[in-house]
Amino acid sequence: MPELSPLTWAVGITALVVGILAGHFGWGRNWLAALGRRNAGRFTKLHPDYLAGLDYVVTEQPDRALDTFLKLLDANADTLETHFALGSLYRRRGEVERAIRIHQNLLARKTLAPEHREQALLALAHDYLRAGLLDRAEGLFLEVSQVPRLRARALDSLRGVYERQLEWEQALGVYHQLSRIDAAPPPSVAAHYLSEMAGLAMERGANDAARRLLREARREVTPFPRAALLRSRIAEGEGDIALAIKLLRTAVRAAPVLMQEELPHLLDLIAPQEREALLRELVTLAQSRDRAELKRLVFAAISAGLGASPTLRVSIETVVAQDPTLRTVWRLKAFPGGGAGSVPGARDVPSPGDIEQIATEIHALLASAEKYRCGECGFAGRSFYWHCPACHAWESFEAFAIVKLG
Repeated sequence: MPELSPLTWAVGITALVVGILAGHFGWGRNWLAALGRRNAGRFTKLHPDYLAGLDYVVTEQPDRALDTFLKLLDANADTLETHFALGSLYRRRGEVERAIRIHQNLLARKTLAPEHREQALLALAHDYLRAGLLDRAEGLFLEVSQVPRLRARALDSLRGVYERQLEWEQALGVYHQLSRIDAAPPPSVAAHYLSEMAGLAMERGANDAARRLLREARREVTPFPRAALLRSRIAEGEGDIALAIKLLRTAVRAAPVLMQEELPHLLDLIAPQEREALLRELVTLAQSRDRAELKRLVFAAISAGLGASPTLRVSIETVVAQDPTLRTVWRLKAFPGGGAGSVPGARDVPSPGDIEQIATEIHALLASAEKYRCGECGFAGRSFYWHCPACHAWESFEAFAIVKLG
């Protein structure tokens, strides 16, 4: 989670102070009566620590302010929500130990109503999850999942725990529980769980089990490129190269984001004399879709060492002409000491020799570039992941190198 800005903290602490004072003076139950009768003269009895806490707010010492207000909180019907808000603020800021302390203090109170206890258990489970205490989080999410009104939230969080523990069968079981209450994520998530299980079966040499799991994945989502990709690995391992090529081509066509990772492998499988035909097929497909896909293909082919391919020459020229960053790079290389616009008769389109030079330079950059980025959290890396290691989103990785490729 991002760090909270000073303004956000100021607003949060102000709301906290208002909540504390509301509980202290009984505001909200009967405003006029509270001011006229019950709380007459109570402003003069305000605890000195309230003023100290406000002073910490004014002097921008939010940690000390929150500690002071926490000590003054009474866990009653008027301040419980303030406890929960404070715990959430601490968790979001990364101060998980403080959030845990707040929620444990709430649970230690014998007078806590059942619904508030359940809410505190769920909050504590999220604290443990944020702290990486997965076993503790799992136990609490299981407990809270028995509460009908919190069942969907607890089960979805439990599914996330099993994902982090790489317990794919348990995650799939929770997915099915969520399906029964119409609270499940998209079917592709279940297909990914089945694919993870198939990958483990392949590592054990249990290809029949892997094929069965991949069929189940395709029943969840069709087409499902990941299943085709794994099935091609099985076919290749068993010597059925024709089937491996067919499945790999299916995966790459259905999921262009795989192009940079899988095109070199596909080119290794086919005969050398068939490579230009494959590239022509992929170029035609990319041109029929959008410019972003053509850019992906060009970068993937250059990364695979095919920058000099006659089939790709026009495509590279098109990508350079349409991409302002690459066009600027070419002009600076072609006309060092000034832009193309400052040179009389400067070419707007690179020549064949320029194309080869550009391809060579892009290939060198791609060799050390972070080629993928998560569209959800921005995590970047050189390898492709179906499941982001940082934010745990599925299918969030996009091709990214030098400039965004999609």
